[in-house]
Amino acid sequence: MVRSNLVSISVGYPNLFSIKLTNTQNVDTPSPFQQMLQLPVSQLQSYTPILASDLHNIRFVYNGTGIPAWLESISNGVATIWVKLPVSIPANSSISIDMEVDPVLNFDGNYWGEAPQLNYPLINTMYGQYDNGMNVFNFYDNFAGTSLRPGWTPMPNAMSLTVNNGVTLSGYNNDDGYYYKNYTVPLYSIIEAYMKDTGSGTVRGSEIGLGTGIFGGSGTVVEDYEVTPAGITWYMEGYVGANTSSPSYTSGTMIMLSGAYYPTGATLYVNYNEVLSGTGTATTTDAYPNFGIFNDIIFIQYMRVRAYPPNGVMPTVEVIV
Repeated sequence: MVRSNLVSISVGYPNLFSIKLTNTQNVDTPSPFQQMLQLPVSQLQSYTPILASDLHNIRFVYNGTGIPAWLESISNGVATIWVKLPVSIPANSSISIDMEVDPVLNFDGNYWGEAPQLNYPLINTMYGQYDNGMNVFNFYDNFAGTSLRPGWTPMPNAMSLTVNNGVTLSGYNNDDGYYYKNYTVPLYSIIEAYMKDTGSGTVRGSEIGLGTGIFGGSGTVVEDYEVTPAGITWYMEGYVGANTSSPSYTSGTMIMLSGAYYPTGATLYVNYNEVLSGTGTATTTDAYPNFGIFNDIIFIQYMRVRAYPPNGVMPTVEVIV
């Protein structure tokens, strides 16, 4: 379960929202920890009219100090935001952060940023102009420009790819692709990609970081989360009970494909909803982010790694407005 809950409680200072985060589990959150917020924009604007519809004029603060946050999307009036908490939320306890609103503020790409494809390609904007994902997530790459950044390394049978403000792979007839050798994914992580499968292959299909996967430097893929273009199979390599034929997936549709990586198994999420899980022993060495394909075509907008919530449950969210 990764979604958060929002409850409006009472009217307070008009340009300051206090956000109470409650860890309902018997395990502390990691530190640092990426907290999901899902906020109803029009509801907040009704209390503070100066709040911009794209939320560009806000900042998040903990104990008087700014903390980095990243706007993933605004869909159906709800903004999905990730905030990097500098402290742990103890088991069965709460902490509070503030969301400040000020008409002079704007995205700065440091403390407050947005996903690279948002507001692009509008006039006078660049891809990822205000993308501060590297300040928020434990690992992050938006594949800006026309080449992979240093650290991405081809697997033994890797073929060509195209980088153009996102990365596209095609033409492979094996599971190989590229892995990022400069970051080792720790246990109790979630690795995910905002991606789409655009091919017409029917076997296996795309792979990200843990279909995106986790790659062992010895030359083996040790974790895979995969989706075929026809949407007939969700797959995790190396786990018992980790194959299913639902839900359906329409080729060409952007999705958030996420894989939780913990010592006794793994769980696959699509758009933050659990699809399947499997049991097994996760590797603790040479676990690198990777992407690859099998007889398919995929496009990845960005990839990231974030901390796994306690028992897979995101702390709840209450907003005092």
